[in-house]
Amino acid sequence: MPDQFEIIYKAHYNNLRNTVENIINDKDASHDVVQEVFLKLWNKKDEMDRILDPKAYLFRSVINASLTYLENNKKRVYLSDIKIASIDNTDENILLKELEIKIQAAIDNLPPKCKVIFVLCRFENMKHKEIAQHLSISLKTVENQMGIAIKRLNHELKPYLNKGLLPL
Repeated sequence: MPDQFEIIYKAHYNNLRNTVENIINDKDASHDVVQEVFLKLWNKKDEMDRILDPKAYLFRSVINASLTYLENNKKRVYLSDIKIASIDNTDENILLKELEIKIQAAIDNLPPKCKVIFVLCRFENMKHKEIAQHLSISLKTVENQMGIAIKRLNHELKPYLNKGLLPL
């Protein structure tokens, strides 16, 4: 019969890894970040019964670990990182790939806490109130950080907005 740790691991690992991957934009590193969180939980397994809401505890832990990862591993996108599938790509496909890289780079350039809030809102479809509760911050802070994120992204992606490649 599986123990409490195994049940929690199986129930939450995939969702946590997807959340972390959306935040740090690195599949391998997201696996490592989530594994580190579970390792810390394993080391405190005798205290697991004190955790009232394991899902909330783990979610908060991976968000904090993601912030630490972002702060320690500033990600840069280089032109050499652009991989084009084949020579037969149309100009439109190449432009879309370039645009995708520019968008991800703009998101990666957000301050770490701002990026986490933006990703949780836009990619994890969390409401501002949920984000505030999960991160133990005020609703006003979430709203301000989202405003900052949108303003910065609009500024960085302005050339593409003007060309009609991105919706306003």
